[in-house]
Amino acid sequence: MKQVFAFLMVALFIVTPVAAREEIFGVGDKSSPFNRSTQRDFLPATEAFRTTAWRDDDRVYVGFTVAEDYYLHRHQFAIESLSRSINFGELALPPGEPMSHASLGDINVFYNQVLVSAPIEASETVIGPLAVVVTFQGCSDQGLCYPPEQVELISPYGSPPVTFATSPSLGTADSTKGAP
Repeated sequence: MKQVFAFLMVALFIVTPVAAREEIFGVGDKSSPFNRSTQRDFLPATEAFRTTAWRDDDRVYVGFTVAEDYYLHRHQFAIESLSRSINFGELALPPGEPMSHASLGDINVFYNQVLVSAPIEASETVIGPLAVVVTFQGCSDQGLCYPPEQVELISPYGSPPVTFATSPSLGTADSTKGAP
């Protein structure tokens, strides 16, 4: 009898947390944000927001290609140099598209593509590529907002990538989708 009772107690301790987890986190509920298939519907930040960088004599440029149904927050951009002898001036950003965000209020965002730039400030002529850290934040139209992301990029000297070479102006967003 004691063995049966011990077996039932062990089984109860094993089954109860599994059942509770499914009830609390809605693992069986497809509408739950904890549902594994729902989580897989969102792209990793590196795929949702692809970055590239380059520079010329005076400025460093960072281009973002934004996946469909994703957008970047205008107020979350920053560029820093990884070299102590090089700084960047004020970041130049296009105006973006106005949006009324559920938790942030009225903000401006970028869909499709955006190009940001900053003047290079150095006491000596800068030769070769620059290593930069870029900070940004974006969201999915389905409601997932990523935490602020930081990526390290090498910005070689030269022309912009083909994707950004066709932009009418290096200082404006190439965005055709309206904000929700």
